Amino acid sequence: MTIAIYMLHAIGQIEKGDWADPHYCISKESYKLFLSSVKQVLSLDEVSINKVANAVVFTFDDGHVSNYWAGKYIAENGYGSAEFYINPDHIGKDYYMTWAQVLELSNLGMSIQSHGLDHRYLSDLTDIELEYQLLESKSIIESHVNKPVTRLSPPGGRYDSRCLSLAKQLGYKFILNSEPGAVRKLDHFLLPRIAVKKGSDVMSLIAMSKRTSLKLIFSIIRYKILSMAKIILGDSRYERIRWYLLGVLN
Repeated sequence: MTIAIYMLHAIGQIEKGDWADPHYCISKESYKLFLSSVKQVLSLDEVSINKVANAVVFTFDDGHVSNYWAGKYIAENGYGSAEFYINPDHIGKDYYMTWAQVLELSNLGMSIQSHGLDHRYLSDLTDIELEYQLLESKSIIESHVNKPVTRLSPPGGRYDSRCLSLAKQLGYKFILNSEPGAVRKLDHFLLPRIAVKKGSDVMSLIAMSKRTSLKLIFSIIRYKILSMAKIILGDSRYERIRWYLLGVLN
């Protein structure tokens, strides 16, 4: 049994002034090809309840307005359902989905989950701030979609032991991090994901669903190196350097 959980962000062309990270933005053509290649995507609830083996899960972080189109495309073409991790404080702002769009996706069978309240890095927060982020984001989303929020995607993949402990206490069943990997079965609180990036080759992404994939192994090694760089440089300096390099390379 292998569960491949893919981490997506914005889909399509990014306009000038859009906040979306270009490094994680893929074209609509690549997105459509990816879906037609995997044929079916499921939510983690469906995988868990139906004990599905060899499942593919699509998760979308940040709530970019393009996610509304992406979710509708899945529903309207019979591909199944996906998961959308949103920041309630950002919904309705420029280039974010509105609550009406979020609710429509939920009614189409999509799963709406927490990405924190306002995208602050959870590991940087005080205990009180951390509890507020986890509680408030969960409560607001549940009040809008009238469905339970049981999963958390920490912004920037930043979390610590306090976050893990508190999330369990507050009723979260899984934390989906940014570390690459394939899941054998849903018996761990922390679940790895495979990042879908600009220029990602669809066949390579599918190959990475296998735990023995060399591409997946190299991705894990790269992630660990970058994680060390974050520790050495600190979040602020690391992000400044990263955005500078993205500007140079794009």
